[in-house]
Amino acid sequence: MYKIVIFMFLLNPSNDLDALEVNYKNSKLLEFSKIEECYNHIYDNLQELKDFSKIHYGPSSVVKSIDCFKKGN
Repeated sequence: MYKIVIFMFLLNPSNDLDALEVNYKNSKLLEFSKIEECYNHIYDNLQELKDFSKIHYGPSSVVKSIDCFKKGN
């Protein structure tokens, strides 16, 4: 299974983590059996994912990248 992780560009990363895992969408678990499905979801929901990161990091935050990673056991 794969998950989405949003990496942020932070001027002072010592104050906060620079990555945000996206675990749910509309109260449903967000995980993908194939990496292609994960990247398709990012492509189809890019602005929504950026908006989600701004809720956590603030409106002036900058997304560095959004990637898919295999979930740990």
